[in-house]
Formats: sequence, C-alpha cells, structure tokens
Amino acid sequence: MTPEDALEVGMCLGRKYRRVAVARDSSSSSAMIVRALTSGVISAGAHAIDAGVVPAPAACVAFALEADCIASVGSPESWGDVSGIILHNPDGSQFSSEQITDLLAPPEDPTGDAPSGIGRATTDFGASRRYVSATLRNGMKSGGYVIMDCGCGSSATCAPWALTAAGADVVSLNAHSGSECAPRSPGIDKTELASLSDFVNASIGSVGIAYNGDCTRFALLDENGKFVQGDMLLALMIMYLEPRIAVVPFDAPAVVENAFGQGFGLREDEKDEGEPKRRLVRTRGDIESVTDAIRKNGADFGGLLNGTFIFPKNSLCPDAIYGSAVITELAGIRSIRNMMASLPTYSTAVRRVRHDGTMERFGKNFLRRITEYDVSEVVVGDGWKVIMKNGQYIVNVDPDDPRYMRIAAESQDRVYLVTMLEQASEIVEASARLRFAPPPSSRPHTACRGVSSRRGNCRPPSFSCRMAGR
Repeated sequence: MTPEDALEVGMCLGRKYRRVAVARDSSSSSAMIVRALTSGVISAGAHAIDAGVVPAPAACVAFALEADCIASVGSPESWGDVSGIILHNPDGSQFSSEQITDLLAPPEDPTGDAPSGIGRATTDFGASRRYVSATLRNGMKSGGYVIMDCGCGSSATCAPWALTAAGADVVSLNAHSGSECAPRSPGIDKTELASLSDFVNASIGSVGIAYNGDCTRFALLDENGKFVQGDMLLALMIMYLEPRIAVVPFDAPAVVENAFGQGFGLREDEKDEGEPKRRLVRTRGDIESVTDAIRKNGADFGGLLNGTFIFPKNSLCPDAIYGSAVITELAGIRSIRNMMASLPTYSTAVRRVRHDGTMERFGKNFLRRITEYDVSEVVVGDGWKVIMKNGQYIVNVDPDDPRYMRIAAESQDRVYLVTMLEQASEIVEASARLRFAPPPSSRPHTACRGVSSRRGNCRPPSFSCRMAGR
C-alpha cells in the first residue's frame, strides 16, 4: 500500500458509498494511509468519518447503522510494513474478492461518475464507548483475574474497559498509545509471549490475554502461563458456549469435533426450550468462507484454529475482545489449566498413497466404497473427512506433491488408530486405482477388524454425507 494507492481506493469508495467510516491501529504508517484514503473519499463527493485509533470489531459495531462501509487501516500481523486497508460491510463482514474487484474496476462512464462536489470529513471518536455499551446489552460477560497485553495498539482504547465493565479483574500491560509509544510486535504466537507468560506465572490464579494489531485475533495463556494452542482454544469456546449451529474449518482436529458433542453444561439456564437440533458446519479455513457459511446456515458462532472467532449477534467481524470476555468468564468459573487437562488426547498418524487419476473419478469411487464400512459421517469439503466411532481421518491431495493423496488420522486409541489408517489406505488405494468402483459386496473385509466388525463382516452401511458449508 502507498498513499497513491490509498487515494485511489478512497475515490472508488466515495463513488460507490455515501458514508465511509475509517478506523486505524496505532502503527506510524496508518495515519498517513488514513489521510490519503479520506482525501479520496472526500474528492469523490462522499462523507468520510474519521474514527481515530479503534479496534476493527469496535468500529464495525459502532458504525453498523451510520456508515455504508467501514475501512480498517493497519498492519495487524507485521509491524514495520506500510499499513494496509481492510474493508467491511455494515454487518461487519469483510469485503469478498468479488466486491473488491467490482469496487476497483474502472467506471464504464468516467464522466458520469465524476463528483458533483467535494464531500465532507468529520471525526467521531466514540466508537469504543458505543461498542462496550452494545456488547453489554447483548449479554457480554467476563470474570476471573486477567493480565492483558495490549501492545500499545488499538486494543488499548477498548479491551481493558470492556472486560472490566463485563466483570473481570483486569491488569493491563502496554495499554497506552500515541506517537511517542512505539507498539510492540502484534504477533500472538507462542514465541512472542514470553514476557506475558512470566507475569501470568507470577500471579496466582490469573490467565493471560494478548491481541493482534486490530483485535481480530487473540491468544490465551492458562494459569501457569502456558500457551493454549488455537485448536484447544476453539474447543474450549465451543464446549462453554454450546452453540446451536457452529461453523468450523473442514480440517478441524478431532478435539474440536468432540467438543461440539460434549459441552461443559455451564450455560443450561440460558438455553431456550424447544431449540432445533444442534449442527456443526465445516467449511474452508478462511474468514470469507466461515462468514459465508454463518450467513447461509444461520449460525450463532464461527471460529478458526488461530484464535479468530465470530459472534453474529454482535457483528460478522472477527472479535477478539468479545472472544476474550467469553473465555475469561469461563476462567472465572473453572480453571483453564484443569479443563485443558480434561480434554482428550489424540494420537495422530499420516500416510501417503499414490494417485494417478482425476479427482472427480477418485471422489466418486471413494464415496461408493466408503458405504461398505461402518462410519458415522462423511463430510465433503477440501477433501473427505471420515468420522468414525472412535476416531477420524481426512483424505485430500498432498500439498507437497499432488501425485499423492494424504491420509491424516486421529484417535485416542493407538491400536484403533493403526487399524483405521490401514482401512483408510485400502479404500484410498482402491479408489485411486479403479476406473469405476465395483458395487459394495457382502464379503468380509479384514481391514475392518479391530475397528468395527460383527461376526467377521462389516456392519451395514451407516453414514451421512453433505457438502461442507457450500
């Protein structure tokens, strides 16, 4: 991104939208990009609202009814680079690739899109206040003792206030921003949280929270200062919230699949009687796919495996502040460390099988052959996820060598894992080799022994198959 690029983007926005709200993080280049962007919006005759330094989810909630588009300026994953621009619809969802292409396309009639006059620019620095009020009305609660690292970023303007108002006892670090305070790297990976881990470990009963640059992702440290992996964090969130319909990545590990069926049973008083059957929707592991699946399925929760969570009752913008409030509410009821220890541990194994046919033919053969085996569910997405009684495996093209199919299996039982992997390998090999899969036969299948057998034969076909999120 350059100021010239930002000016052009602003002109495109001003031609299409009449009111554009612009929020930014605290990196030094963000102010420069914001000035160029708002200049473009104004030159196209539209109204630019400068929201100042404010987290992206807060801006999306605050301006949902006041702007036609919300632009978030910053470099949330790597300080030092020139800030970029992320565009959001009024519902908080990020612009799709089609929307961006349409926005930046040259106008068919340049004279017809010429501005009739200069727009205006105003400032509105109340987004954080309106966000906190709105989320509290929507039931945001927090609790326990929290040590929060804001990294001198945009989260400092909102997150400590929000969690304190929701009920947590908060100690905030680096919760100031300004030109004289250079923000720390906004990374939330394990290797970047050593100092926060020391603080948490020295404070009995506290958990640690760290945010990325625009508050769309967060990291969790348990009471010992131990980093909680993203898949475990997603599992904890699902088990506590017990959502009616949840959207997760297709390649979510077994601990996440298992979490949806378990639950901690701590929110029974908030459930409505007569609710429809709960459902887990799997889709591609990117924001656009998860957001699209939430819309199509009317889901009340969506999450990725990297600390990104969406709460549709507030906004379709990933919201690390609300997510951290939820997880700290859980920490105030039960120990995160103890709950992590109670989660099942899965053994994993990977095998590759040579593939010499087309994916369409392979998929048809695979789905025909899998009916011979006793599986609980088959999910079709970026490959095939086969869920069995005591484990699961995913079959897809090996990203390192497209000549091979990759089988990644998980199970709590090591013996079951080995047998399941052998069975999966046999199915994949046969599906990749045959031009047309033979009809299911009633002959015994030795690969099923030790996995699911009945008098030496496989159980009758029992599975369901649906497209993942699309």
